[in-house]
Amino acid sequence: ALKRFAESLRAVHSNDYDYGAERIVAEEHRVQHHRQVFVSSVWEAEHPVVHVHPQTGERALLLGHFFKHLVGFSSRESARIFELLQNRAIQLENTVRWQWQQGDVVIWDNRSTQHYAVNDYGNQPRVVRRVTVEGEPAVAVDGSRSRTVSRPQPAGQQVA
Repeated sequence: ALKRFAESLRAVHSNDYDYGAERIVAEEHRVQHHRQVFVSSVWEAEHPVVHVHPQTGERALLLGHFFKHLVGFSSRESARIFELLQNRAIQLENTVRWQWQQGDVVIWDNRSTQHYAVNDYGNQPRVVRRVTVEGEPAVAVDGSRSRTVSRPQPAGQQVA
């Protein structure tokens, strides 16, 4: 029943999220860099909560830190449903914890996984180079696709 319910849901995601909210120590210069680079242009998209992987046909939850709210639900209801589903995704048996060694490179497919860095590296430097490969929008079980909800306006243009 929960799977069928989740398959019927759509969620709005945005790149504008609180980068330092869950960090024990969020250095101001890193938070400022995040704002300048990552959210200088704010995007929102509507995605199916459950999408079908284009190569494998397997179904996966499309959640994570970019989640804002569920379409058709209040922010409070959205938060509770998100918590229920997100807790399924992050159960230990559904996760991989990488034991980093010098020279390691790790690649994952965001169409079927969710990246979550555990902030347990103290004052050691952490360098991430993120690459996004262009592809098709996520497709729901019913065949509907993700869609852009809002996009940044070019410099000098006003939003009507």
